Amino acid sequence: MARTLLRFLVATVVGIFVAFALIWIAQYAGGELSPEVYDVETGEILIPAGATIALLVGWFVGSFAGGWLAMRASANPGAGWIVAGAVIGAGLYRAATLGDSWWMIALGVIVPLAAAWMAQRVSATVPATA
Repeated sequence: MARTLLRFLVATVVGIFVAFALIWIAQYAGGELSPEVYDVETGEILIPAGATIALLVGWFVGSFAGGWLAMRASANPGAGWIVAGAVIGAGLYRAATLGDSWWMIALGVIVPLAAAWMAQRVSATVPATA
């Protein structure tokens, strides 16, 4: 029992780490490909569409990879859903602090949930080892 719980916790933490590392990489790449521009007249930072798309891709890839890894390592789909919840929480925090529009908030919930659902479907089709 304790070994199973420890395995679940470690798999979840590693999955969250992997998810956020991949999101960071996607955001970094998006920022390099289409950097933000400071508008002197309005005093606002203009975020280009490329950076937004990179963030959405990062949310999906990070949630999928981190969730899949957590599900496979713990042999429990709940670990992957916790990873998706962490990504959703970070996305909602980002939306609240930056004042994102409603569609970005909605995508911040929908994209990680879809990725976790796909990760669960994929992890269930791969035969378990050990």
